[in-house]
Amino acid sequence: MINIKYVDNNTVLSFPKGLVSDDYVQDFIDRLKVEDIIQKGNFEEKELMELSEKIKKKWWEKNKNRFISRIKD
Repeated sequence: MINIKYVDNNTVLSFPKGLVSDDYVQDFIDRLKVEDIIQKGNFEEKELMELSEKIKKKWWEKNKNRFISRIKD
């Protein structure tokens, strides 16, 4: 069961521990932080595209072995 609560100025999200991995939760939090920075910033489209490419590259480097290991010859 997934629950969402709003306490003071915070959103509290709870779900079963086995639903997603710790890495997935951390990636989700990191994405929220990036989106918050982007919304507060005054960025040009070119800067956002560069940031997007850096994020995708970092994600791929972190996760590529997980996907490549699933490929069967």
